[in-house]
Amino acid sequence: MKRFIARLLWTAAILVVVGFSLAWVLLNKSLPQIDGEIGLSRLSADATIARDAAGIPVITADNRRDLAYATGYAHAQDRFFQMDLTRRNAAGELSELFGALALPRDKQNRFHRFRARARVVLESVSAADADIISAYVDGVNDGLTGLGAKPFEYFLLGASPRPWVAEDTLLVVYSMYMDLNDERAARDVQRGLVQQVLPNQVYDWLYQHGTKWDAPLMGEPLEAASMPDATEFDISGFAPTAYNHILPTNADALLPGSNNWAIAGKLTASGRAIVANDMHLGITVPNVFYRARLRVTGSQSVDLNGLTIPGAPILVAGSNGNVAWGNTNSYGDWSDAVIIKAGSE
Repeated sequence: MKRFIARLLWTAAILVVVGFSLAWVLLNKSLPQIDGEIGLSRLSADATIARDAAGIPVITADNRRDLAYATGYAHAQDRFFQMDLTRRNAAGELSELFGALALPRDKQNRFHRFRARARVVLESVSAADADIISAYVDGVNDGLTGLGAKPFEYFLLGASPRPWVAEDTLLVVYSMYMDLNDERAARDVQRGLVQQVLPNQVYDWLYQHGTKWDAPLMGEPLEAASMPDATEFDISGFAPTAYNHILPTNADALLPGSNNWAIAGKLTASGRAIVANDMHLGITVPNVFYRARLRVTGSQSVDLNGLTIPGAPILVAGSNGNVAWGNTNSYGDWSDAVIIKAGSE
């Protein structure tokens, strides 16, 4: 009996070791290739993807098309699963990976028919832009097939990655659009409720149409509404606990906010200007953006350094050595809440 138990334990131990070894091999094979040379017929000239100590790629190519291809290759090797989720989020196709758990979100997003809209947009883009997108798509798919194994997330889901197509790049942009907007018009609903219970003077002060600090593209800045006093709305009769669900009671808690700013070079010690901006996005793993340096060394040389979006061959924020740019979400009013009352029969 003891001999049988010993053999059973040894067999279990061997199976565990083999299982861990297999998992390690597959995980290792799914990592991006960071050394060596690869022969790729789609490139018109040599391109390189060099990584610094932090793993940030410096992507260099002879022309813009090859750069788009190499960028797609790097994105796919490093972030394909993230790219897959992003396109599926916009298209309403997450349930293909996660089953019924993702159906409510898919129903909400597929309503917009973003995949069909992306196809329509692609029909109207210029030949030059279509060529860049095509090169990027080729780079993504070659980068994916160049992995020794599919990204490990697909093993956990029991699924296989689907090739990238041109419309997927636009779906990534649509997904960012949804992340940056109040697609359910929650703020409109909130404002409607506030307007029902507060005096007009208080409402106008809380929801300003503009202030002297604005820089409108047309017309002059608007005058700010004056702060109401106790004769218009007296809050002294409300218990402090009435506001606990709105404001944090913990003194160390942070309220969400966002900003961007620039400082001229004459005000800095180095003489160089500084641009800083908050992208107004939540912290995710992996990061929403993908830092990279993009270089074209041919006749139309370009040297860009900044943030790309995995799934698109563009630099969202960064610098070309002469000009730096960034963005902060402005919360434009792109959605409306419509109240539909059922009529009586």
